[in-house]
Amino acid sequence: MNYLKLTIQAPEDISNDIIIAHLSDFQFNGFIEEEELLIAYIAEKNFCDQSKTKFESLIVKYNLKIEKQLIVNQNWNKKWESDYEPVFVDEFCAVRATFHKPILKVKHEIVVTPKMSFGTGHHATTYMMIKQMEKLKFNQKSVLDYGCGTGVLAILAHKLGALKLTAIDIDKWAYENTLENIDINNSSNAIHVYCGKIEAAPFQKYDFILANINRNVILNTMEEMSMRLIKGGYLLASGFLNSDVELIIAAANKHGLSVNLKTQKDKWNCLLFS
Repeated sequence: MNYLKLTIQAPEDISNDIIIAHLSDFQFNGFIEEEELLIAYIAEKNFCDQSKTKFESLIVKYNLKIEKQLIVNQNWNKKWESDYEPVFVDEFCAVRATFHKPILKVKHEIVVTPKMSFGTGHHATTYMMIKQMEKLKFNQKSVLDYGCGTGVLAILAHKLGALKLTAIDIDKWAYENTLENIDINNSSNAIHVYCGKIEAAPFQKYDFILANINRNVILNTMEEMSMRLIKGGYLLASGFLNSDVELIIAAANKHGLSVNLKTQKDKWNCLLFS
């Protein structure tokens, strides 16, 4: 599968976080932030006429400079491997690639094959989700990792003692990468993986839902997520900016969820609801 590499340069007063938040509404598969630049990857087939039109509107709105380059899958993986570095969330958890040496000085080590998927821990939202998971009690609990990306959060929940786990992502690449990663981390027997929207996973109620996606998906599926929580269950959500927090909270309140905790990193937010 071929991919498009978009090198994006925004004006000084427009942060990469703002651009990423808008691009999360598209089917982009990965972002790399460099000095004064944002590099975004999307499957060539997903960059259809409708996406191009919306993207061109974004270029005009924020006065962006864009360079496009066609990248074949094999070249992308080689590039990603050369750039990928392990991620540390204090001494609680480390996420490394298969080609890195084992990391011993953390409680939990997660090994992934880094490909075109979100959730490797490099982005602030994944970091916050992992950080908050350290404080929650997953032992013997059921978990839905909604928008699983690489499957890192589901794998971590399993390492923390969760027994019944479901991971789901609409992106086929993320689905396949999650299958690969749960096998690497000896979690295949515990985590059931599905490809599609939230409805693609059989309906059941969970103790925890982990939703590291984006504002629109969270808002559009808040009712469905609330229906899939047991009484006393928790929703840990991230993938939205400061300006979206009150909107997310209002939607959660509408469906019987109350905010317990707010955290912030690099203008991104993470909310814990019960």
